[in-house]
Amino acid sequence: MPPIAFEGCPETAWRQWCQLIAEHPLVIQLAEEEGCLHAVFRTRWFRFRDDLHSLLSREEGVIHVRSASRLGFWDMNTNRRRVESLRQQFQSTHQA
Repeated sequence: MPPIAFEGCPETAWRQWCQLIAEHPLVIQLAEEEGCLHAVFRTRWFRFRDDLHSLLSREEGVIHVRSASRLGFWDMNTNRRRVESLRQQFQSTHQA
């Protein structure tokens, strides 16, 4: 997945990204350290756990994102769709 670009203050963008993840209805666990975020999502139907890792790159003006299922070989693009939805929400609400 390409990184999520932002303009303006990196701390503001990061705070908005973390808040967006924290408020997601399928998040069951969240851990944040300086510029790193790990979230665990539970899928709607089968209740599988998916991991989402985010890393703030202040110098590049982006947030790197990796999302993956813990089980199975194919997740029917659930993680990709989730990240793309989060990207659209972030970009529509992020103010530079």
